[in-house]
Amino acid sequence: MKKILASVLVVSMVVTQLGGCASTGATQTQQGAAIGAVSGAALGAAVSKNRGKGALIGAVIGLLVGAAIGNYKDRQDATRAEAAMKYRYDDRGNKLVVESAAVAPQAVSRGGTFESSVQYTTLSPNNEEQVKLTEVRTLVSEQETVDLGRREVVRTQGTHTSTAKVSLPKDLPKGNYTLVTTISDGKDTKTAKTPFAVV
Repeated sequence: MKKILASVLVVSMVVTQLGGCASTGATQTQQGAAIGAVSGAALGAAVSKNRGKGALIGAVIGLLVGAAIGNYKDRQDATRAEAAMKYRYDDRGNKLVVESAAVAPQAVSRGGTFESSVQYTTLSPNNEEQVKLTEVRTLVSEQETVDLGRREVVRTQGTHTSTAKVSLPKDLPKGNYTLVTTISDGKDTKTAKTPFAVV
């Protein structure tokens, strides 16, 4: 009984602290972590025979998953019908188009953070089908290649903007780089290149 109460107390403390962050102008990572911890604790307690232990495990897993999700922002900019009209799509074969990519700010110190945004359109002959996509962000220079993150998402068809908050390694050499953003639907792969500097 004491172990259960201790577990519930730990979960309550974690959730309370993270929840406070989310209500006081916290970052999206903190908000995602808070939501994940609360949801994970509730689910863990509900499905586990030992509710206290289940809540604790659920909170920790939810915290990690929520924090990762909080590093991304997604927006749908056009429906399938709007995108199909723009590209005069005739329902033959899959279509994947990277429309734009941007970095803000374009110069960041080592260990700093920036936002990488990419806008792309995905279409397939079955207008009800959702499309599984892989987003990869890589920083490239003449001497260095740094993997900044890989993400798999399932999207409704249309035009979407994906924005990732990225942290640079503290030991990354200063200099000029190219941020290469790669989008793949498993059949087709498209890339966008954006100039970037580590200062």
